[in-house]
Amino acid sequence: MQTALRIVTNPENILSYALGFVVSWFGLNEIFWPQEWVTFAPPFLGDGTLAVSLVVLHGIVLASCALLLFTDTYRRYAAALLALVFLEVIVDLTTQTGLSDIAVRDVGLCGMSTGLAFLSSSR
Repeated sequence: MQTALRIVTNPENILSYALGFVVSWFGLNEIFWPQEWVTFAPPFLGDGTLAVSLVVLHGIVLASCALLLFTDTYRRYAAALLALVFLEVIVDLTTQTGLSDIAVRDVGLCGMSTGLAFLSSSR
C-alpha cells in the first residue's frame, strides 16, 4: 500500500498522469473524429484528405505520448515531443486567430510538458 501511495503522490507522476489524460482525450478525439478538428489545421491544407490525414497523425502522436506518460516509458522524450507539438499549435493558432483562450491553454500545457521533460530523472 505504501508503494502505491508513493507512486500516486509523486509530483512527477501527478504531472504525467494529468498531462497524459489531457493529450489522450484530444488525441483520441482527433483519431476518431478528425473532421471536427480540420478547422484547426493550417488554412493552406484545406479540408480534404491531406488535412484529415494530418489530423489523424497528430492524434496518433498525442495518444502515443499519453501512453508513454502513463507507463513511465521514455517519459522525458514524450514530454519533450509534446512541448514541441504544443509550441507548433500555439504558433499556428496565434498566427491564424491571434491570442485566444485555446492558445493560452496550450501555453500552459507547453509549460507543463517542458517542465516535465526537465524534471524527469528516471529516463
